[in-house]
Amino acid sequence: MKPVIRNKIETYFSQYDVKTYAKGELITLANQAPAGISLLVSGVVEQYDISTEGNKITLNIYKPPAFFPMSWAINQTPNSYFFGAITKVTLRQADPAATVQFLRANPDVLFDLLSRVYSGTDILMRRLALAASGVAVNRLLYELLIEAYRFGVPSAADQTVITIRQNTLAARSGLARETVSRELHKLEKHNLLALSKEGITINIAKLEAALNLIA
Repeated sequence: MKPVIRNKIETYFSQYDVKTYAKGELITLANQAPAGISLLVSGVVEQYDISTEGNKITLNIYKPPAFFPMSWAINQTPNSYFFGAITKVTLRQADPAATVQFLRANPDVLFDLLSRVYSGTDILMRRLALAASGVAVNRLLYELLIEAYRFGVPSAADQTVITIRQNTLAARSGLARETVSRELHKLEKHNLLALSKEGITINIAKLEAALNLIA
């Protein structure tokens, strides 16, 4: 995001009070109207659903300076999902109608939002395609790469460390936790990643090549 666009967004939302949520706290319940359009100031927020079997299905992850849920504000689409704090979260919640007017008055901000929506749509389409393949390792590799792109910490020798937990990978990929654990150890055996207390260390280029090879 360009600094000028981020500054416009932060200036607009600055008129609204700051709210804080503890790690694990729910921000919005499914089938409940949100309190407003949330600008994420700090922390990470998860948008998810609960399947009929009681399993969490992660749909999206937000980090600053994301603001959401815009479909509810623009299209009056009822909110069907949970929004929860993965970490301690600080945000500002704006009036939805005023936020839509802000976007109309600032086409550069609107274009940036549209760009990010399309990026998210591409991720969801890729997830659907990999889920349809029925191959567990494809789905797991993709989630590892997404986590590395968005939250990975570079280390020595072209390595990236991610600290995602196995149950979170299971929720995002739609796999059982036991399947995730088994596939991670298979990937480690083939020298595609390394598991440690610090997290999962990967080489992004190697994982991309492996996904393209087996997808």
